[in-house]
Amino acid sequence: MTRGPAGGARPSSAATRQPAQRSTPPDPFGPGAARRALVARARRRPAWLVASVAAGTFAGLAALPQAMLLTDVLEGAFLGGGDLLALRVPLAWLALVVAARAAAIYLGTQAGHRAGARVARDLRAEVTARLLARGPAYLERQASGGLGAEILEGADRVEPFVARFLPQAVLTILVPGAIALWVLHLDLLSGLILVTTGPLIPLFLWLLGTLAERRAQRQWRALSLLSAQALDALLGLETLRLFGRAGAHENAMARVGERYRHATLDVLKVAFLSGFALELLAMLGTAMVAVAVGLRLASGGMPFAVALATLLLAPEFYLPFRQLGAHHHAAMEGVAAMRDLLAHGIDTAVPPAAGPSSTVLDSAGRPRTATGPAALRPAPGTASVRLRGVRARYPGADDDALRGLDLDIGPGGVTALVGPTGSGKSSVARLLIGTLTPSAGTVLLDDAPLGAVPAEAWRSRLAFVPQRPHLFAGSVLDNLRLARPDATIEEVAQAARLAEADAFIGSLPQGYGTELSEGGLGLSGGERQRLAIARAFVRRADLVILDEISAHLDAPTEEALSRAVGRLARRSTVLVIAHRLATVRRADRIAVLSQGRVVEQGTHDELVARTGLYARLTGHATAPAPEAR
Repeated sequence: MTRGPAGGARPSSAATRQPAQRSTPPDPFGPGAARRALVARARRRPAWLVASVAAGTFAGLAALPQAMLLTDVLEGAFLGGGDLLALRVPLAWLALVVAARAAAIYLGTQAGHRAGARVARDLRAEVTARLLARGPAYLERQASGGLGAEILEGADRVEPFVARFLPQAVLTILVPGAIALWVLHLDLLSGLILVTTGPLIPLFLWLLGTLAERRAQRQWRALSLLSAQALDALLGLETLRLFGRAGAHENAMARVGERYRHATLDVLKVAFLSGFALELLAMLGTAMVAVAVGLRLASGGMPFAVALATLLLAPEFYLPFRQLGAHHHAAMEGVAAMRDLLAHGIDTAVPPAAGPSSTVLDSAGRPRTATGPAALRPAPGTASVRLRGVRARYPGADDDALRGLDLDIGPGGVTALVGPTGSGKSSVARLLIGTLTPSAGTVLLDDAPLGAVPAEAWRSRLAFVPQRPHLFAGSVLDNLRLARPDATIEEVAQAARLAEADAFIGSLPQGYGTELSEGGLGLSGGERQRLAIARAFVRRADLVILDEISAHLDAPTEEALSRAVGRLARRSTVLVIAHRLATVRRADRIAVLSQGRVVEQGTHDELVARTGLYARLTGHATAPAPEAR
């Protein structure tokens, strides 16, 4: 399930929806940009990659002494009539070279996997950080299952590109070149055959590359869609069964699975075709060398040692090309996954080193860096927010959510926002927590412009309690300490008492140590809300934003939450997006929104006396009113 800009829940797919639909941003990046981005990230941590290339180069070049030593052994055994004792020295050296080559291959493989794993880990952290920075306004337009596949499996698919394909691409340049030079020294004709046929293999890979990349991209998109459908089915299973649509959704998933199967088979067809062609080209090249060497050896025009060494080195010349072709399929999958990750706005070049963030992202995900004295964290205390002529629009929307909004919040006390559905109340909250960027107007946070205050510095002064707060799998204490990890148990208990949550926490089997499942399953809506408000008390925030926390609660629970809000207002500025009259009546200031603007302000009694929109919303006027959020 995802949530729309207006705050209402909507299913990200339905049982009868065509499986081709997928809410993802357009892909403006080609395979070249994805490859450059992967190479840039691999170069950021070069140690293991260099070690992999060095070990692979040693293993490849070790084929030269191995071939020469094997030639000496075979020539001494068959032509010289030597026994094992006579050949013990070259045999010992041959065994040493073979062992060293095997060790180099093993170490190179391990180093490549280390390099790939580090790049995948960094990429996963980078994508997660960027998505968190872009916030809910961006994430709501993504299919949760597909996004999870992109972050988890997408980063895993990038690993083979760095671990195997990238080192092998370097080895394909170094090793065959060295072997070709040695064969040219041994036999000019055989060397010319290698030099002529070798470049045909990368050329063929390039010709098949476009076809393979397109099919790999289709396969990756089909997998992301299948993941989204599967997650939708799990989250909405009860709803599907209640409405009798489980069978239709099952058929939709079967169609998506069949599409993924066909896409995978298409990729495998290209992989098998390219593998067959590479083996054929390598076999023909080796055969041409064998024919050229054999004819001259039979006529006495070439020494046996030179002919044997040339024949032994010919397969070693083609081996790096064959391995590059074998890794090409995995590399294409990594490039396809990287293209989707780039579409989420991560940098195409080398990302900056991890560290404290002091940027705010606009609606397109571009960073706005804070500079000057105003970038310093404001002094602690209750927050003051002023909005003047603010306009804001959600990405992809046709109309502004806020249209010239003027509003003062704090310092101190409770400010309530009321208005019809879609009037812009939740948009004000998102503007303040930094997930919606104003396109016009001025937002002052304690007299500092919004764009000049570092995002982390401002959010450290905020606490946000949504209508459906999220509780993580873990103990009650861990969930409350999420707001401030260094809080003592006494501070947490005091916060729970202020939020009137201590009584039901004490009734749990292990009290504060009781383990909660993800989402707080087993707790009532009021209990989850009281834990969320207790978390806000633990936060010690200067500004607390409460988004319709009393919706769908019974009267006693709503009254308890109202008392907790009153206690919060003694130490913080509180902004309440109100739904029910009980919360609104106690607010110090009430702002009535309509179509993205403030149309009325005042206390409850003042607004009722005006018989305007507020009076209609609260039932104090006879004219019908739209439903309040």
